[in-house]
Amino acid sequence: MVFFSCDGCAEMLKKNQVDAHARRCRDCESVSCVDCSVSFWGDDYRAHTSCISEAERYEKTVYKGPKKNNTSNRKLTSQELWISIITESLDNCPPELKDHIQNIVSFENVPRKEKAFRNFASNSLKLYGSKGDATISSLWKHFSAVRQKRAN
Repeated sequence: MVFFSCDGCAEMLKKNQVDAHARRCRDCESVSCVDCSVSFWGDDYRAHTSCISEAERYEKTVYKGPKKNNTSNRKLTSQELWISIITESLDNCPPELKDHIQNIVSFENVPRKEKAFRNFASNSLKLYGSKGDATISSLWKHFSAVRQKRAN
């Protein structure tokens, strides 16, 4: 829970008490967060929900902070690899598939298995009937070829 200190009279206040205190305290122009010592003028304090954790505050010498999601040194997940294959396939795709592949790239959850991909493509790209099945087969063959080329 966030506590504030009135900068006029130094009274300690819970967040839900600040408005009532501001009405009765003549010197209350701003309040300061007790944890991070930031002053808030007017009703800016309402947006301040958290600042530092208890571990950061009380274990200063051993606190290491949250782990950052460093994407440069980690291995790509299989889904990220699949999306990169689809994006790469845009470079040398047949012109009749280009629009469909551009639509597919906009999705984050493109299935990697053929049966699920067929269902996904028919519903997401609205490819129905025999012409739709032929287009889906062409898309899958193109993606498979790009995947094979990348593997070699």
